[in-house]
Amino acid sequence: MTIATLIPPLEDLGFTLNEARAYAALLQRGASTGYEVGQHAGIPRSAVYGVLRKLVQTGAARSMAARDGEPERFVATPPEGLVALLKKRFEASAGALEDAAQRLDTTPDSPDVYGVRGYLRVMEEAERLVVTAKTQLVISGWPRELAQLAPELRKANKRKVFVVIFSHAALPEDLPGHVFSYGVGESDLEAFWKHRLVVVSDDARTLVGATEQGVADGAVVSATAAIAELATSQIALDITLLAQRQKQDVEPVMAKMLGHRVGSLDALLARKSAKKR
Repeated sequence: MTIATLIPPLEDLGFTLNEARAYAALLQRGASTGYEVGQHAGIPRSAVYGVLRKLVQTGAARSMAARDGEPERFVATPPEGLVALLKKRFEASAGALEDAAQRLDTTPDSPDVYGVRGYLRVMEEAERLVVTAKTQLVISGWPRELAQLAPELRKANKRKVFVVIFSHAALPEDLPGHVFSYGVGESDLEAFWKHRLVVVSDDARTLVGATEQGVADGAVVSATAAIAELATSQIALDITLLAQRQKQDVEPVMAKMLGHRVGSLDALLARKSAKKR
């Protein structure tokens, strides 16, 4: 382990750069004086004790009182203890925010369509749509992204959300719901197709995004019903073509996936046929 390895995740959790360096140094060295931490972590002597006091205050470190003329020493809270502490605080803060939001007199406006940039944000938004789904999830994607969504997809399936997944590539066997795949090798597909992800939640909210794990990745997230309908219809078409090629019966899945749209069209076509007779 090096100090540099721990810096990014600690900063993501709200630590300043110096706090992250000091915590990593304590983990690496064990009980240390402020001078030793400053030397090891590259923190100025004038700042290191303030940084260490902040770590103690937040529970990331503990102070060992000076005695018999020895200098005060500091020791890092074990990572598992710190993670548990941060999780508890986050859950408490999230709960307080949720309670406060529910007490608002007005509902803030939210855009019908917005964009996100970066692979991480694309996957966060995709997971959010999965987590908040109440009745139905229709998804088209690649094994890499579907594997990341798999834990939340399984939870959705357990809470009786109707899950439909399509991919041209070979998929893991443990994905929940109705899974349709051509089983093509991912590397073979990558020769001429790019990674894309489509998630439609409750036939109302949609994410369409690039998932190349590159700087250009981005997605459009929409709460427009027409966009959800178009995305669902496209995935339904992909599944129908697969069923024709593989001689599968997908009518029950299509009926539930497309809902009244299928029944209404059948009724119209039946009436048209009766008139011709």
